[in-house]
Amino acid sequence: MIKTNSIKTSFIGSQGNRLDARLELPSGEPKTFIIFSHCFTCTKDIITTYRSSRFLAQKGFAVLRFDFSGLGASTGDFSNCNFTTTIEDINAAICYLTDHYSAPSVLIGHSLGGTSSLAAAVNNDGIKKVITIASPSQPAHVLHHFSHALTMLEQNIPSSFEVAGVFYDINPQFVDDVRSWDMQAQLSQLNKPVLIFKVENDALVNAENADEIQQWVQGETKLIKLKNTDHLLTNKEVNMAVIQSIVDWLEK
Repeated sequence: MIKTNSIKTSFIGSQGNRLDARLELPSGEPKTFIIFSHCFTCTKDIITTYRSSRFLAQKGFAVLRFDFSGLGASTGDFSNCNFTTTIEDINAAICYLTDHYSAPSVLIGHSLGGTSSLAAAVNNDGIKKVITIASPSQPAHVLHHFSHALTMLEQNIPSSFEVAGVFYDINPQFVDDVRSWDMQAQLSQLNKPVLIFKVENDALVNAENADEIQQWVQGETKLIKLKNTDHLLTNKEVNMAVIQSIVDWLEK
């Protein structure tokens, strides 16, 4: 197993705010640079993102994981963020790696981070491959978290919603933004290889979302079904198997 080095860093994000990040580096020359994007309202240190990034570094890849604007240790006002700002944050991460290390060629995203990664890859020629893990096919999928708050937001009234016992303030612009994105139209322009992980019996993202992503992507796709795990891949053995599948796919 390759030894790794974890570097604490940061860069300027979508709204001129500073995004907190970690760069996981192998001891030798990286095979390639990867950006790993976390799920909706999560952080770079959630188990899926943290463990996956470390596993990939042990396999010889350099992986940048960061907190999206307004989340974790990143600055910015989450209530003014949306799906578009996550894409802009990924673009900022691409620029950071390109300027300070080496241009990334792979985007990986968990849940909504995967949807954002797909959208970001459409207009980035340097991104050659995309990997999604338990990702919704449309960003508007996250509105199911909003419950009664959605009614207020649709009346142009700021509100808040709860995820795992934490409340997040949100402004009406978020709803307008996620509903404005048509990922089917976007992915019809994505002529790049995409690896899709489909978590069967996922309690948060219906497995049919993976099927839709596979149908819509213009480029070559591979879909892998995951059993005996949950949305966060908390089963370590399954998580390691996912990383090995990613490595095999990247190196084929």
